[in-house]
Amino acid sequence: MTEQLILSVPVEPARREELMEIMAGTLDETIAYDGCLGVKVWLPDNDPGALWVYEEWESREHQSKYFMWRVETGMLDVLAPFLTGPPEIIWLEERKPPGQ
Repeated sequence: MTEQLILSVPVEPARREELMEIMAGTLDETIAYDGCLGVKVWLPDNDPGALWVYEEWESREHQSKYFMWRVETGMLDVLAPFLTGPPEIIWLEERKPPGQ
């Protein structure tokens, strides 16, 4: 069973596009990481201080190893100046309405 999450990232509105440029250079590494099934970045139109990253993983363990790798490589230190608070990981559980 695959796992999906949204990483909700609070960003400085004036620096969101700059952050997107940095992320563009790292998304290929994320997609190539063991267990990653896909990544999409979403920018809410009504909130210039938000950025959402939708990720699909083979398992939560794969995502956890990936996250630790990003910590070890210093990526979180690179992102820190762009953030207005801590990112939030929201694990998703798909449910169908009763009767479907």
